[in-house]
This record gives sequence, C-alpha cells and structure tokens, in this order.
Amino acid sequence: MNKLDWRNLSSDELESNFNPRIAVPDFASYLEEAQKKASEARKYIPGKIDISYGSHPIQKLDAFYKDKLNNAPIHIFFHGGYWRALDKSDHSHLAIPFVENDCLYFCVNYALCPSVTLSEIYSQVYSSIEWIYKNCSKYGGDPEQITVSGHSAGAHLCALLINENWTKNNLPQNIIKSAFLISGIFEPEVVLKLSLNKEIQLNKQEAINNTPQPKSNIQSNIFISAGDKEPPAWIDQSKKYANKSIEKNNSVSFELLKNHNHFSMLNLLSDPDSLYTKKMVTFTKNA
Repeated sequence: MNKLDWRNLSSDELESNFNPRIAVPDFASYLEEAQKKASEARKYIPGKIDISYGSHPIQKLDAFYKDKLNNAPIHIFFHGGYWRALDKSDHSHLAIPFVENDCLYFCVNYALCPSVTLSEIYSQVYSSIEWIYKNCSKYGGDPEQITVSGHSAGAHLCALLINENWTKNNLPQNIIKSAFLISGIFEPEVVLKLSLNKEIQLNKQEAINNTPQPKSNIQSNIFISAGDKEPPAWIDQSKKYANKSIEKNNSVSFELLKNHNHFSMLNLLSDPDSLYTKKMVTFTKNA
C-alpha cells in the first residue's frame, strides 16, 4: 500500500499535502513578490498584451518578443492557481530568460472555475495552442518549434495537451516538441476531498475526464519536476505520473528542485541564471 496515495490519507493529511496555501504558510508573500516582478517586467519587455485567441473574454494571451524576430523558437506558459485563481499578468517576468535568448514567449489566460468547468478550461488552452500555431508567424515565431511549460494546475493542463490527438484538427501530432510540467497536480480526483473544492466545484466525472493518461506515441521531450520542500504526497503525484509516462515513452525525466517549495519556483522560473531555466531555454531553442 502506498501510504502517500491520497486515498489513504486523513482529511488533515489531505489538506496539508494537497493545498499549497496551507503547505506554504507565507504563500502570499511569494505571490506578492511575483506580481511585483511581473508588473515591472511588463514595463520594459517588448511585446503585445491581451491578444484574443477565442470568443470568451478571458481567452487572452500576452506575447513577449524582441523586434524583428524571424522563425524564432516559441515557448508557451500556462499559469497555476488550482484552476480557480491567478492570472497571466502575475507571471510576465517568467518571459525574461526566453526573450533575452531571442525566443517568442506566450503567457496564456483561461477562464477559471467555478464560472466554467475543467473541461471548458482544457478546451480553451487547447485552442490557444491551435491559435499560436496558426498565428505565431505574425510575431516572428516558427510554428514548428513550439515548447510548453506549466506550473501547478498549468502543469496538469500541459499533461493533457501532450497526450492530445492533434491530427484530428489537421495539426501535426508532434506540435509540442518539449514540455516542462512543474509541480503539477495529476490526479484531479483528490480535489473532491479538499476544502478548496468549495471554490472549484469540481465533480467526479469532470475529474475523471481530465485525468492525464500517458500514451506511447508521444514525441515530446517531457520534463517533470517538483520542489523538494513540497509535501510528500504532492511530490509523489509527480513521481507516479513520471513513472507512468516513462513506461510509455523513454523521453521523460523527473527531477526534484533543491530548496524550493510550491511558490518559490516562480522565482526560479524567472531567473535567467538558474540551471533549470537554462535547460528550458536550451530545449526551446533546439526544438
């Protein structure tokens, strides 16, 4: 029996392991710092804000890029917040390492629970990839060099994206060359047991329908990571998903990020000198 499996945990253990805002008591200071850095970054990073990629008013994305890019590699980021909080504008500073390395960086917004279902959120992020593939050349990007990353709930959405059948909409199956799944939640059913589901209002069928299932025909490089300061059962979800993915695909790796909790990783991802961010940039440039 896996003692870290959420099905074997008490209510208190579930909350302490799967509610990051409980696991990191000073989480608000990390979010405030990120928002401040993001606001400052938007003052000097070139690009375009609030580009519509769909009919919902929240379906907007920000594109950050240097002028006169031509066939530049593309990185797309999906924010976290347990599908019910945060915004692309809280993460603008994460574009810095990519823009400095002549990449085209997109930060995507999606509507939040409970105003929409998790299935609708996934439909929106799917359409963002489709939109970027078809429109990135307007901003100097190469649609054949797309990589993605996501933090927390954003990592979950990326996991769904990399297991998608893209050919059904006449898109290349290998549209996503590399994916970085950072501190993700990969078994949405656990949310049904958490107090924060009062905010999310997830039901069992939605959770099952949106549980990532690794497939054997994935052509992406997949990097799965969690912070070593995160709760054991949260880390275990990433490990289990990595092991399932490795069984299907040998282009998968798992890494524990030293001295990082769930929220401190936002600082890591915006640091051009961090080894992890350098790896993300390298795989983006070599997509």
